[in-house]
Parts: sequence; C-alpha cells; structure tokens
Amino acid sequence: MVATRHKRTVLLLTIFCFAFLFRAAVLFHNEYPPSSDIGFHGSIISLILDQGELPSWNPYHMGGEPLATPPGFHFFISTLILLTGIPLLFAQLITAAFFSAFIVFPAYLISGRIWRNPNAGLIAAFFAAISALSLEMISWGGYTNIVSLALTAVIFYLFLRDIDKPKHLHLLMGTLLFGSLVLTHTFTLFIFLPIAALYFVLLLIGKWQRLREMKILTPIRFFAISAALGILAVLPWILRVASFYMGASADGALWGGMEDNRNLMLANRSVEPIILTLFIALIPAVLMFKASRKRYFDTGSLLLVAWFIVPIVLTQAYIFGIFTDYSRFMYFIDFPGIIIISGGLFYLCRYTSVAINVYPRIKWSRIKKILPVIVSTVILFGFIIASLWSIFPHEAIKRVNFYSTIQRPEATALEWIKDRTPEDSVFVADHLYGWWLSGIGERTTLSAASLEFLIYSHEVEVAKSAQLLLDTNYYIDNGLIQIREDGPHLSRHNPKFSIETWSGEPYALFYFQNNEITLEYEQGNITLSEMEISETPTLLKDQNSAVLTMTFENDLFTVKKTLTVYQGVRFAELSYEIETKNAQTNAFDAKFTLHTTADRNITIEYTSTPRRIEAYNSFYEAAGQVIFTETDPLIALKQNTTNCAEITYTSQNSSINARMLVGVVDVDDLSYPYEVEMVYSELARSPLETVTSDPLITWNYIEMMKEYDVSYVVCRDQNVYPKFSEDPKFRMVFKGGNVAVFQVTT
Repeated sequence: MVATRHKRTVLLLTIFCFAFLFRAAVLFHNEYPPSSDIGFHGSIISLILDQGELPSWNPYHMGGEPLATPPGFHFFISTLILLTGIPLLFAQLITAAFFSAFIVFPAYLISGRIWRNPNAGLIAAFFAAISALSLEMISWGGYTNIVSLALTAVIFYLFLRDIDKPKHLHLLMGTLLFGSLVLTHTFTLFIFLPIAALYFVLLLIGKWQRLREMKILTPIRFFAISAALGILAVLPWILRVASFYMGASADGALWGGMEDNRNLMLANRSVEPIILTLFIALIPAVLMFKASRKRYFDTGSLLLVAWFIVPIVLTQAYIFGIFTDYSRFMYFIDFPGIIIISGGLFYLCRYTSVAINVYPRIKWSRIKKILPVIVSTVILFGFIIASLWSIFPHEAIKRVNFYSTIQRPEATALEWIKDRTPEDSVFVADHLYGWWLSGIGERTTLSAASLEFLIYSHEVEVAKSAQLLLDTNYYIDNGLIQIREDGPHLSRHNPKFSIETWSGEPYALFYFQNNEITLEYEQGNITLSEMEISETPTLLKDQNSAVLTMTFENDLFTVKKTLTVYQGVRFAELSYEIETKNAQTNAFDAKFTLHTTADRNITIEYTSTPRRIEAYNSFYEAAGQVIFTETDPLIALKQNTTNCAEITYTSQNSSINARMLVGVVDVDDLSYPYEVEMVYSELARSPLETVTSDPLITWNYIEMMKEYDVSYVVCRDQNVYPKFSEDPKFRMVFKGGNVAVFQVTT
C-alpha cells in the first residue's frame, strides 16, 4: 500500500513537472513573451517596487487612472523580485507557468475524492496538464485568472475534506485562501458566489426530498466563516477601492454594460448557445456518482454539479441583462469538466478491463493481464487526440504566436523610448503595443484598446480618442451617420461615411479619396492630393450643425471643400467650390471617384430628379444614397468595377459648384432584400428631415492632443504613416521595422 502510494506521488510530481516545463517552453518559445496584459501587470508591479507600497494612482495605464486592480498577484511578483532579483518579465512568466501547472494537484485530489479512486485523480491531473483552455489563458496573459482558478479549486477541495472531517485548520486555510482570491481576481467572485448559492439551493432541495447524506450546516459553516473572515482580512483594500467600484457600477461597468461597448460585447465576446449542450455530460456524471458514491447525489457530488452548471449558464448571461466578456466564463468550465472527463475515462477503462477479464474466449492469463492496459492506453490517447479539451505542443505554439504582441522592432523602439524620451511624456499607441509601452516602458500611454475589453468609462473615452488619432484627423457623429476625414496629408478617406451596425462597429458604405479627385484642363490635370492646403482646416459646431472646411490651392485653381452634418438628419452635405485663377483654364472638368463597399451592383438613377447613386450591403444590412443637388453631373460605373462610380462635373463660367447629399441607413429590419427600394424612395423624398434629437459629436486631432497633452504617437500601420509624416505638426524621431515614433511639434 505504501509502495503504491509512493508510486502515485512520484507520478503526480512527474505530471506537475511536465505541466510546468510544457508551459515554460511555450512561453519562452519566442524571443519575446506573448500577450499585452503582461505590460499592464508590469505597470502595477513597477509602481509597487518604486514606491515600496501599493499606490493609489497608476500614471501609466490609459493615460492615468485610480489603481483599483486587485493587487495580490502583483504583490507576490514584487516580493519574488525583491528576494531573487530576477527580471520583471521573467518573474511574471515563471509565476504564471507555476500556478497554471499547480492546478494538477487539486485536480488529482478532487477527482480522487469525488470518484473515490486515486487512478481517476491521476487521469484528471494529466488532463489538467494538457488543458487547451489553460494554455490559451497563459498565452493571452490571464495570469490573475490562472491564480484565481487555482485558489478556487483548493478552496473547494478543503470544503470537500471539511464535509468528511470538520477541522478548525480547514477554516483557517479557507479564510486565507478566500482573502487571497478577493485580492487576486475579484471578478472570480461573480462565479464563485453563484456556485455556492446554487449549491445551497441543491442541498435544500435534497434535504426537502429527504435524500441521505445531505449535510447543510457543515457547508454553511465552512463557506460563511471562510468568506466572512476572508473579507474581513482584506477589508482595508476593499474600503479603499469601494467608491471607485460603486462609481463604475453606476456607469454600468459591472452588470449592464456601457452604451459604447454593449453591442461590441454581444458581437465579439459572446459564446454560442451550443455550449449549453455540455449539460449532457451531467447524465453520465450522475450515473458515475451512483457507481462511486453509492448514491446519485450527496453533499460532495452536488458541489461538482453546481460548479459545472454555473459557468455554462453565465456564458449566456446576456439573457439576464448582464453584459460582460462572456468568453471568460469558459475558463471556469475547464476544471469541473476535467473532473467529469476523468471519471468517465476511469470507468470506461475499468469496465473495459472487467469485460476483457470475464470474456471466456480469452484464456491466456498473460493476455488478460496486458490487454486491459493496452486498451485503456488506446482509449486515453484516443480521447486526447479527438477532444477539444486537450492540446498538443504545435497547437500551443500556434496560440502563443497568435497572441504575440511584439517582435524585435517593437522591443528596439521600446528601449529607445525608455532611453530617449522624458519620463513625463504622454504616448498614443495601438492597444497591444500600448500596454507594453505603459507597463514595461513606464510611460503614460493612451492605448487604442478595443472597447469590448474595457469596463471603466474613463478607459472607454481614452481608447476612443486614441483609436481616432491613429486612424483619422476629423470625426463627426450625429447618432445617425458617422463621418471620418483623414485630412489633406493622407489620401484614403476624404471623407468616409459610416453607420454603427448590429456588431457595434462602424461600417463605411461610401468614401472618396483626394488622389482620385481630378481637375482636368486642356494643358493637363492635377489631383486634390497634389495641391497645397492654403489654410488650417476648421471644424466648427453649433447647436444644429457641424461644418468642416478645408481649402486647397495651386497656381491654377482654388478648391473649397465643405462638409456639413446636421443634428438629427440622416444625410450629410458635401460640397466642392472650384474656381480657376487663370483664364487659360476656364474650361475644365472635375472628376470624382465614389467608392462603395456594396456587395452587389450599385444603382445609378439617371432619370430621377435630382440624380442619385444607391448602394446596398446585405451582410452588414446597410443601404445608402448619394443625391446630387443644384447641378446634375455625368455619372458612370468605373471601368471593370460594379461598386465604384465616376462622377464628372463640367465648368460653367470658369467655376464648378459640386454639391451632394450622402446618407447611410441601417436596414436590418427588412424582411426581403427587394424592400430596400422602398427605403431608397422614402429617403429621396425628404433627405434633410430631422428624425432624432441625438447630440452632435465632433472630434479633431489637434484638440485631442491638447486635451491629453500628447507628446509622441507610435504608429505600426505603414499605410497611415503619411498622416503623421506629411503633417508639419509631427516629426518622425524613430523608425525601425514597422514601428515609427512621431513627436508632436505643436
């Protein structure tokens, strides 16, 4: 017996070492570690190390914000660095690998206790070692999630032990672990507490049905005392951040979601309802309870049932009006799922062995001894190959590569920034690099994070401004139509007309480009992008409208471009007033290329008065019109295209006044595609009708940089470089690979 226990211990430690080395090998496979979250954690750890205490303000993350993040993980890393002197990144990675591998121990203990057999525990430990979700989590940087999952598993194991043999030591350890859970990842409480609540409900139902072995007082005693004392132990930190979380909750951060990211969460972070089919696994689980515990349900088995049900249901929490990152709940399904899988494989192997031993045609004792081992091995590895629950090394490397944020150029830029820029500089960068820049570069950074990953209103506003600065120069939104204008230095979207779609993302149906707006005269031609901007563009807003004006000029022409957006009106007005400065160019044409993203042929209404162009995208369920006012131009499909139009105006009295109304509408309520024609007719009748009273929002890059006191912009999109490099308000100070750093000069 002792020898067998010793062998199991050695095997369990071997599995742990394999799990740890597997994760370490994956994390250190590339020159630089994966994820952007490692930078966020790094900012907090650096502040703790620099100040010798937990600061109340994080000046680096998202332009600076109150430090309300649970600091347990960061205190642990800080202590480890102080004791060993190891680098910050290495400390984070090795700690994450350790806790991710540590889960094999509670997997072994809980599975062995649930199924009443240590061999089931070894199967669970092995599957925890090769868990696909565990490797996914460590790849994207969910280090605090990893620690909280390990703490949750250990708490529940202590509870299972306390049911059988209540001890004060269990309560003491439960208190310490619960307090650590609150300090490490408070979000886990939104899964932990519902699990406990459902568990007690199931216990009461069992007690009402007079089922045997339904202990209620012991579970209540353990959870109530551990939770109460654990909260009391970390009460100073809770009181410190309570006002911040109450304010965030009032903004909808914790339950209802914020208006800016609610649809994005539903579109991009939701989990398909097919995951509910996992409930089928409870049927064999109940049968296995009967086989192992001599009854279908008891105090211990009901905990596993609640543990499995709650995170599955929470993946569909939008049904209850809860808006959050639903995919995070999937990681909480992993552990109880492994426990059920280990039981299923254990009993499958056991009954297969029994069947072989009693099969009368197999008479050789040696075969009867070896064959069950072979069959069980085939069953286990067959499940590993076929199951989505496990992962192989090459797949783990693919996930790490997917979540890798920086390579050598980004790292070189990061070193340059730390060495060559003032410590009080304010940077703007994309989401993934921005979090590295703030945490590892220790510079205040406005990160263009995707809004669905943010839960605080301050972060959402910062992210929106950073996104716009990295993408465009001017932005107008009246709640019905969104317009982005890249300005005179980037010929890309000049302007772009969009609406917010069902996914929460803006979708552009129409856009022009300055390099495709051409003035043709007898001696030659010139595009708008080749002309100089004669005065600083202006974006003015009053109560009823917003007007963006920019003037282009050369020796022959003056072009005044005006974009007007009215409050509550679906259509924006775009005009080009073109005048000649030379008598030799009195006769000229102005040609515009209208780009659309329609997924079917655009319609050109030649016979209507006024003329118009109509476009429709069935996937994004967006329709739009361009209505030409005052002067009817010549319109034709661009050669070899079905969704681009060429618009030509001819000069009259040495000038051209091109005016058009551009509108985009959401048509997701159409029953049939042909009904879009009715929408076109309705829009054409009254394009300037006021239909809402939504506020008019304007944004321009100069005001944004003044508001946040931006010092540098880091751009990793080479297509957008001209927006900064050609603008005299910026100066390129670093270029390496795909990374360019632009200093704000005004």
